[in-house]
Amino acid sequence: MKKIVYLDCPTGISGDMLLAALVDAGAPLDRICEQLKKLDLEGWQIEQHTVSRQGLAAQHLTFSFERQHHHRNLVDILALITSAGFPPKVTKLASSAFELLAEVEAKAHGCPVDQVHFHEVGAIDSILDICGVALALDYLGIEKVYCSSLPLSEGSVECQHGRIAVPAPAVMQLLMGMILVPSQLKGELITPTGAALLKAAATEQQIPNFRLLAVGSGAGAKDLAVANILRLMIGEIFASETDSVDVLRTNIDDASGELLGQLWEKAFALGALDLSYSPLLMKKGRPAWELQLIVPTGEAGRFARMIFEQTTTLGLRVSREQRIVAPRQKVVVKTVYGEIGVIVSGNTIAPEYEDCLAAAKCKNVSFKQVHAAALAAMEVEHERDLV
Repeated sequence: MKKIVYLDCPTGISGDMLLAALVDAGAPLDRICEQLKKLDLEGWQIEQHTVSRQGLAAQHLTFSFERQHHHRNLVDILALITSAGFPPKVTKLASSAFELLAEVEAKAHGCPVDQVHFHEVGAIDSILDICGVALALDYLGIEKVYCSSLPLSEGSVECQHGRIAVPAPAVMQLLMGMILVPSQLKGELITPTGAALLKAAATEQQIPNFRLLAVGSGAGAKDLAVANILRLMIGEIFASETDSVDVLRTNIDDASGELLGQLWEKAFALGALDLSYSPLLMKKGRPAWELQLIVPTGEAGRFARMIFEQTTTLGLRVSREQRIVAPRQKVVVKTVYGEIGVIVSGNTIAPEYEDCLAAAKCKNVSFKQVHAAALAAMEVEHERDLV
């Protein structure tokens, strides 16, 4: 089974609303704060309150800290996140969110990414919000994020550059490909941090059938004409059920290994399900590669644009195919090298690659030592279950 979260966002989304909803659904706030203290940020505190929005109760989280006037660039923030020593998935999600923010801010202001200095989104509360959400998703074991359509509001908001219309230019870039619906509400409903988290988590808006496990509600700071609450549902889907995927294929005979190799990281950062290259011979005896990219249903257009931008191909074949995925679960085992996630599906036991790699680097041992230790620990767990 696969654990998912569905976000119902009638009044939009922000980092603090999402974090509050995750905490309300069971993410341990004390453990999240313990991890956040690993960030090289001083003097911050968090307050949790139950508030009412149009008569409905919800959780509201507020970070307080001494205001600082210096600005941070992307390199500063990525170094801050990396040095905290979070679990690999947490570091990846938080870093991806800020990388996306830097890209859209650069585009909005017409400057290189390395010249972007974060103001609102680089404030301490946004760093804590983004890292807190990443930690909460990891603690809850969420493997996939889904959300409702998002409200398209009118009005303006005050920012570092003066008063601008909403959605802000950076937010509009982050919302590319997502379903928006007109809203009668005024003002900023979707913040840059909220939009970046949705994008970094490869959020989908086509929700599957699922079994409901937990619910949570996170309140926004403003009182609106409707309840300013983000509702969150955690559920399980049975991965063995048949579903569909989009498959993109193309043959490339004029690209270097470096060019094809760099596509790998970009594809998975965008939410690709699988990517493979197969060698073949093309016309005139030219050696070539067949690229096959498997992506979520309905996402073929977005990934096609990426392939055209990043490779030399001039055309793609796209098909929709059925797949059956075996049910699986993730178990965390304790080893001498730290905690390692292990995927269990029937008789298949597979330690998580990223966990093993991170532990091997941290302990200065080989990957295979960590991998073997995780398998041994899993065997002990199995014997204990039989007793």
